[in-house]
Amino acid sequence: MGHFMKTVVSRGLPRFAGVVCSSCLLFLGTSLFQNAIGQRYTNSIASTEFDIIKKEDPTCFQQLAYSGKRSVEMPDKTQKDAGLFKEAFVFFASYSDKTKIEIAIDATFESVEVAEKEANQYAKPIGQLPTSLRSGVTRIVVHQGSENTTAFSDVGLIVMYSKNAAKRAANSDLEETLFHESVHAAWDKKYADSIEWKKAQLSDQGYATEYGKKNAKREDLAESALFAYALIHHPDRLPEDDSSYLKGQISHRTQFVESLLPSGKPIFYEVAESNSK
Repeated sequence: MGHFMKTVVSRGLPRFAGVVCSSCLLFLGTSLFQNAIGQRYTNSIASTEFDIIKKEDPTCFQQLAYSGKRSVEMPDKTQKDAGLFKEAFVFFASYSDKTKIEIAIDATFESVEVAEKEANQYAKPIGQLPTSLRSGVTRIVVHQGSENTTAFSDVGLIVMYSKNAAKRAANSDLEETLFHESVHAAWDKKYADSIEWKKAQLSDQGYATEYGKKNAKREDLAESALFAYALIHHPDRLPEDDSSYLKGQISHRTQFVESLLPSGKPIFYEVAESNSK
């Protein structure tokens, strides 16, 4: 889940002529208060029973077209010493909002038919994501992997491992996994280090999950965004007690996400140009 590399947030207090400014004291107090609060959830997906994005939810997915077998970039955290380029079956998934995503299936899947079946496992659920996220995803790379080899992502890119994805799908977690990774792919570069997001973090009482708290710079946006999406667009899919808890923990971060995925407005909208290259 999340990025392969993690970053630890280091927070310090600026001092001017031996005097700590009042805003810094507030910052310290907020940080200490946040650190004193334990999180209810280990992470936003595997440690919960919530089905925030259901299999029957609408999808923008229209068709999957085979583009051929060729050498393409295939990042793989399980083979760090291997070359970046590998043979893959390449498909293009098209969506009704004019977005388009390349899906590269590792050649170890052996045949076009098997690879196409695997590609379809991702084409429909990623079509269920808001256009704001999907339009920032240009490529999905799929390796065989193991049940415990989790996805990771980078700007515009999501890397999945088929056996783990099958496990997630069996637990109704694949859609939420793709949501989480699409936040990294589409939003991290623009928002994770923004003044507005940092202000929302500091204004809240805690964190959505322990994973987000421990990896605040790299994972808090993706961890918070999924719960915020539920609170904004599918409040009926969270138990009342959990909704109240999350509102108490991440109310300002939820407002930030709502500025990107406004309440009462469609999550799908037509983009001016395809996001594929």
